[in-house]
Amino acid sequence: MAQNLIFTRNANKGELSVDRMRYLAPAIFADTVKHTLTPRYAQLRTADVLPVLADHGFVPTQAAQKRSRKASPEHTQHMVAFAHRDSLIEAYNEDSHRGEIILYNSHDGSGSIKLFVGSYRAICDNGLIGGDGFDSRLYHNVANVNSFELMLTNTVKRLPVMLERIEQMRGIQLSRDAQREMAKRSALTRWKWTDTPELADDVVMRGSYATGGTVQSLLTPHRIADGYDDAWTVYNRIQENVCRGGGALIKSFTEKNPDGMYRKARAINSVAENVRVNRELWDIAEEICEIA
Repeated sequence: MAQNLIFTRNANKGELSVDRMRYLAPAIFADTVKHTLTPRYAQLRTADVLPVLADHGFVPTQAAQKRSRKASPEHTQHMVAFAHRDSLIEAYNEDSHRGEIILYNSHDGSGSIKLFVGSYRAICDNGLIGGDGFDSRLYHNVANVNSFELMLTNTVKRLPVMLERIEQMRGIQLSRDAQREMAKRSALTRWKWTDTPELADDVVMRGSYATGGTVQSLLTPHRIADGYDDAWTVYNRIQENVCRGGGALIKSFTEKNPDGMYRKARAINSVAENVRVNRELWDIAEEICEIA
């Protein structure tokens, strides 16, 4: 069964225990690597960098990993979000958010260990990930085994930059046209675009598509606190509707419904897809703010 990333945090939004992390993402604690890898591959174990993050004051608040019948659960792609322990407060108001560092790794040779700067908004359980300029990576080799702390230090320095950018977004009011543009571009991070497709008789359309109705659904707030027109609030409600199930209205074309049928989109349950879409959504919001 697919794992819903929303529920990979504790109910109190606080620190995850080791046992909880083992349950959510056992690949964090892998002691081996995929058997097909060569001796040149030097494993950067996620479990080994947890103490490094703790030394800098960061504790795990979310963990998830790729679910696959083919991939080994010990070696597959996984992510862990970290918040500074000083930001773990019990009470939140509608404007509360905290900076987070998101670690993405695998032990199967499919990629490097990556760190992203992110933000967590408590009222809607939104975990946001910064785009260009808010990421860094290390490849799994002997030369980089001791370089993680430097990468972490540089990532920590970017956290205030993101939080400052969030405050700037709060001060930018978006017109209806700018909001629709942000929503349309955001929809394209997951779905192709079609409004009223005009197809030749011999063309068969299959799959899920975004329409004008999708744009409207992405802009629909789910709570009073999300009804404002500043860029930060608009971006958050679009991100929530794009990533979570039931928020976005899309049109699906199937053999049974060749003319298309509207339905609610499913949530993103892929760790890699969650990172990709979230980073693109941040970049879109930044670009809209620049021209607003």
